[in-house]
Amino acid sequence: MRFPFASALCALIPAGVYSITLPNADTPLFHLVSSSSNAEANLLPLRTSGGSNGGAALKGSGPIGQFYFLQGNFVAFDQTLPTTSPTFRPLINSVLTGNGCTPGGSLIFVQGFGSNKCARSGNFWIHSNEENSQLGANLVQNWVGGFYACGTSLDVRYEVSPADVPAGCTAVDLYTVPVA
Repeated sequence: MRFPFASALCALIPAGVYSITLPNADTPLFHLVSSSSNAEANLLPLRTSGGSNGGAALKGSGPIGQFYFLQGNFVAFDQTLPTTSPTFRPLINSVLTGNGCTPGGSLIFVQGFGSNKCARSGNFWIHSNEENSQLGANLVQNWVGGFYACGTSLDVRYEVSPADVPAGCTAVDLYTVPVA
């Protein structure tokens, strides 16, 4: 477990924090902030787009994500689309190879359903910190594998096995921080 996040999180959250809950949402809005042993990938907010492949990234030009659970499903909220469908579904953008679909891939957020037949959705959960639940909860996918930040924009991807992680990527945990 990486602990640089714990002390920094305490500094980021002022006393008396309140949260915003959208109508029909299961949880209040939250951001996801990275925790990593790599200083360059540590304490950065997850952006829903703007990565080198258009997917989620820790750096880049995309908006900082606001997330929540709706009817048990993890979704992203786009505050620039309040009158249309403001929710985006997360997908693991797996790739079709000669052996079938890869088990991991880039994290992307789409409206509706994506066109990639290999992309996997669902099974995203938040797991409370067992030592101190006030430190936030960690995003997990299917309770196995992990998230990694890759390249100059620190594109976020998910891999089931560390052996499948591309060179130049670093492990990150994504922790919840309330939207104030």
